[in-house]
Amino acid sequence: MRSSGAERSDSFFVRCGKQYTNAEAEIIRRNRHLKLHELQLLLPGRSRHSISGKRSSTGFTYRRPPFTHGEDEEIRRYAPTRGATGITHVLPHRTKWDITKRARELGVTLFNSHELPLKILGEPLADAIRKRAREDGFSVRALDAELGTGLYFTSCAALRVQRGSKPNMTAIRKAIEFFDAALIPGPDGTYTIDWKDE
Repeated sequence: MRSSGAERSDSFFVRCGKQYTNAEAEIIRRNRHLKLHELQLLLPGRSRHSISGKRSSTGFTYRRPPFTHGEDEEIRRYAPTRGATGITHVLPHRTKWDITKRARELGVTLFNSHELPLKILGEPLADAIRKRAREDGFSVRALDAELGTGLYFTSCAALRVQRGSKPNMTAIRKAIEFFDAALIPGPDGTYTIDWKDE
């Protein structure tokens, strides 16, 4: 029988007959804070696709590095006047998403720019994601920018509803992964979101 070229064998991810060594697997495990292109520098001869597959098969997926005590103090200090975007100038290696999420974990209220009330688009998954973003202190436009989804959550989801088109599940899945949630299929072919922390 012909091999598919990418198979799983025990705990190893095999590609074209070359399995990962224990040392390579350990590099992946210890460097969950690195992005694929950074991790590839530590694994010469491995493609980003291969490394991504190994991460998925072992569960050692990307995680941003934890905040230090000093970073937490900077967030507390500047939160009342600068908000997430302003704090990125103090902590340039952190995105506003990192800062907003960390502030929420610390129970710190960030300075909030005024935003129009959130409109209901009529697409249940997109509306739920937009609502969650707002609860976490993210603007919908910033959510699209972070996920690389164009203007899907900002306006395109509403246009798809008007045209009777199905949701953009690629964009939906990116958002689900970003919020560490899960997409639950229903018996009627629809989906709901399990936010896990609710």
